[in-house]
Amino acid sequence: MTWRCTVCLVVVPGTVTRFPSSSVVVPDLMPLFPFAVTVSAPVYVRPVSGAVLTPFSGDTLLFQPTMGDWRVHAGTDFSAEAGETVLALTDGTVQQIAEDGLYGTCVTLTHNNGLTSSYCGMDDVRVQEGQVVSAGEALGVCADSIPAESALGTHVHVQVTQNDAPIDVLTLLDEDEPE
Repeated sequence: MTWRCTVCLVVVPGTVTRFPSSSVVVPDLMPLFPFAVTVSAPVYVRPVSGAVLTPFSGDTLLFQPTMGDWRVHAGTDFSAEAGETVLALTDGTVQQIAEDGLYGTCVTLTHNNGLTSSYCGMDDVRVQEGQVVSAGEALGVCADSIPAESALGTHVHVQVTQNDAPIDVLTLLDEDEPE
């Protein structure tokens, strides 16, 4: 897991003291603070640079133009050019590479804390099952189309789950939903 430390906390029974991260990681200070704790957050990278075509809908039904019906959208569709590199959201391990009749080639990664991410509509996959990848590492490229979402044009369907429950990838990326 790639971590970004913004603040370190030194916890002494009954007190919590904040320090800039660079001031805590000094060997001379460790005897003074034997149970120093570094607080950090994982790094998340946008899989492609394109705009959001179809947002995560949670429990709300959205009209799906290719299928011609209303359904929940458990992922986020990002616009991408055919051949554009698709990047790993965060550090993880390639769990599965599979062909799906509706979504084309999908690469699924497992991450810490029960998080998984799937990237569908892929071509020229550049990773193998079991491979450890870093945030921002190339997984493959965007294919020409996704069968179930062909009306949207070329794009990547990114689906993220936390403990098997779908979550909005934009919340991890600290981005707002499109209007």
